[in-house]
Amino acid sequence: MRLTLLGTGTPVPDPLRRGPSQVVEAGASLLLIDCGRGSVDRLMEAGYVLPGGRALRLPVATIALTHLHSDHITGMPDLLWAGWVMRWWQRPPTLVGPPGTAAMLRHLMDAYAYDIAVRERGEASHREELVPPVVEVEEGWASEGDGWRLGSFRVDHAPVDEAFGFRVDADAGSVVISGDTCYSENLIRHAQGANLLVHEVYSRQGMAQRHAATLPDARQQRLGQTIASYHTPSDQVGKVAAQAGAKHLVLSHIVWGMGGGVDDITADASRDFRGRLTLGADLQAFEV
Repeated sequence: MRLTLLGTGTPVPDPLRRGPSQVVEAGASLLLIDCGRGSVDRLMEAGYVLPGGRALRLPVATIALTHLHSDHITGMPDLLWAGWVMRWWQRPPTLVGPPGTAAMLRHLMDAYAYDIAVRERGEASHREELVPPVVEVEEGWASEGDGWRLGSFRVDHAPVDEAFGFRVDADAGSVVISGDTCYSENLIRHAQGANLLVHEVYSRQGMAQRHAATLPDARQQRLGQTIASYHTPSDQVGKVAAQAGAKHLVLSHIVWGMGGGVDDITADASRDFRGRLTLGADLQAFEV
């Protein structure tokens, strides 16, 4: 099993850190967990799209969305339309996500209705090759494929009330993706013994500096407080990995604040976690 970080960023535009997304190669399939800005480009850069966009090296079995915050889904139209236009599949991958995913997809298809209509007429494209089947998950949902098992569990990203993490198990081991969350006991339960735990993080030091720098601005203060309330600070993420017994902690969806850096995040996280620790970057790959 192999995991590649396609995007390790946030809503902040950054050419080096695209929107949150990761792909797990398990068996003869790809499982795409989240689909943020630039996901299709990163899939090509990672070698999963053949030159010229001709085809996928392996089929995408599932697109799994942790939640419906925009930065986790804005790359999905790119992926669906690339697959449709380039004939990557006859049946699109299953779209797995929280309650509300089916409605979001319907509205997306309404927004692109003109494009769909003209492509059906002019390019002999078929709508059923574009629109994926949808499965809306709950705590404990699971699905199996050829050599892998994908399961969902709830995390705490309030006020987002439908937020999930995912666990992929295969003969080689296990990969857990936190999605967006603050410290979560439920995540710790479901991440027990994971070979690889990909967890979001914000820089405790960087957010403290942001708070100090924005004191005169009430709106910026509220925004900073909100960000801190539903993400995991760098001095707690190591505790999560340690309590889960994870072998390797990979930090992603990195919120730097103002002045946060690699050293302060890793120093915070390594106080409690003694396993392997990586501050993730786009296109980093990990074998399990």
